[in-house]
Amino acid sequence: MKLRQAVIPAGASERAKEIARELQELGLDILTLSNPAFSLPSDWSGSLLIYDESVISSSNGRLLIRSAIHGGGAVLESEDKEMLRAIRRDLNLADDVKRLASAAALYRCIAFDASELSSLQSDMYWPRYSVSLFEKVQDLRYGENWHQRAALYAKPGGLGLYRAVKLNGKEMSYNNFVDAETVLEMLIDLSAYDGVPTNRPLAVIVKHANPCGVAYGRDLEEAYRWAFATDPKSAFGGVIGFNMKVDLATAEAIGDSFVEVLIAPGYEPEALDLLRRNKPNRRILDIGDMLQRKEELYKGHAFRSVFGGMMLQDYDREDILEWRVVTQRSPTPEENRALRFAWKVTKYVKSNALVYTTADRTIGIGSGQVSRVDSARFGAEKAEEHGLDTRGTVAATDSFFPFRDGLDRVHEAGATAVVHPGGSIRDREVIQAADEHGMAMVFTGMRHFRH
Repeated sequence: MKLRQAVIPAGASERAKEIARELQELGLDILTLSNPAFSLPSDWSGSLLIYDESVISSSNGRLLIRSAIHGGGAVLESEDKEMLRAIRRDLNLADDVKRLASAAALYRCIAFDASELSSLQSDMYWPRYSVSLFEKVQDLRYGENWHQRAALYAKPGGLGLYRAVKLNGKEMSYNNFVDAETVLEMLIDLSAYDGVPTNRPLAVIVKHANPCGVAYGRDLEEAYRWAFATDPKSAFGGVIGFNMKVDLATAEAIGDSFVEVLIAPGYEPEALDLLRRNKPNRRILDIGDMLQRKEELYKGHAFRSVFGGMMLQDYDREDILEWRVVTQRSPTPEENRALRFAWKVTKYVKSNALVYTTADRTIGIGSGQVSRVDSARFGAEKAEEHGLDTRGTVAATDSFFPFRDGLDRVHEAGATAVVHPGGSIRDREVIQAADEHGMAMVFTGMRHFRH
């Protein structure tokens, strides 16, 4: 499109006026609109509307922008230096440049409209009308599988792992983001109990969105070694996260292990050098202060697409509704600490989930089984496979035991206490089984399915 005139609304910023004067020197006529609401040009062909924040933030200004776009004109945001350079080079504006600038303007118009829509429904927890806006951050190599195309999008002003600083490695893949987000959630949740920070070194390892090792340690190296020991086989090609700056000793412990992604709030220079050495594909992310910005991360709702629509739900940020001992024996103080830890871990394991832990580390993780008794068996078998002993551990499971057989299997594994939501019609039968075994059992009143 050959540009002939630049249109500028009255009251536009000095920057917009400066651009108009520059374009006038290039040969464009200048049209100043005194009132956009009542002086919309009838013909926008060959016209370039220059707009800024003051224009797009008003309803009349957005009407003007839409009029220009729908009328075949071009639009220029006053801070769009790339488009301005294109216009300086050639007043014959390329179609692709014009379309992209129009799309950006409409996107921003819709963002303001969506904000107004939200305000009109502010008294509704679940609004009748929902508009979600996202801007593409990057194309991804592929989706969950090679044949699926994929891209990463961000909310306006949103916070997420795409804002982490990549210090090494290839671009993040679809599955990398899924696993790393699970790690980030766990680092946030396990860094505090009842709102009180633990300030304990923590390591989390995730594979296929399932934890395969979680541990606290006296230092970060110990936390990593204990987390890795839970299931070294599954940790191969996993995502590892830490809640503290990674030091040299921890980097040496990781060594040449195949790690898809490392995330931490910083790395000591010597540690970073070692983690990078001979590992050009190992992705290393610095998440900065994200662990302290959980309110921003959890802003809004979680949503899931379904055919023809989507479902919204609250993020699962809660922990326990109650802490009710239902057996004759109460947990010891050490068992209580272990049960709280196990309960947090099981929240992030795919259902049906059952985990065996001490107060500081996971011992066996039974994930993704359609039968809870199988999860209990699987977790114990995984521990045995890797030379760990479930005797003297505690167990946590994401929902109630529907029958006593699951509890019996936990007892056979050697666990001395168990925590779960309760709520089964057979709770009394399960409680009786725990009493028979001399186990302590706690109900939380809160379920943590994860699909």
